[in-house]
Amino acid sequence: MPDKSAKSAREKIAGAAKSTGRFVRGAATFVGDLNRDGKVDQADAKIAAGKAMKVASATAVGAGKLGKAVLQHDMGKDAAAGAAIGAVVAAPIPIVGPVAGAAVGAMAGVIKNVRSRRN
Repeated sequence: MPDKSAKSAREKIAGAAKSTGRFVRGAATFVGDLNRDGKVDQADAKIAAGKAMKVASATAVGAGKLGKAVLQHDMGKDAAAGAAIGAVVAAPIPIVGPVAGAAVGAMAGVIKNVRSRRN
């Protein structure tokens, strides 16, 4: 014969699990229901995609402005030139690749600029 306290504990855990499930589903609907129609559906996905496009566009515009400002400075020009050279030189090397080569080249360009300022 099962113990009443064990059954009671099992029922409490099951009740808590159901409660948690309802809470999580409600929270997911609240967060994902962008058009507030009570369900998460394709219309919400379209809204999310539109917002993501706006954020990406604004980020690209900001990055473009920053890039232009950086390239006005001699150090930025040296870093960009070093990055381009590093990417080309490292492209055929399988482990390094163009991204790491660009990073190393950019650092070399900055170091060159700093050293030329000292002299």
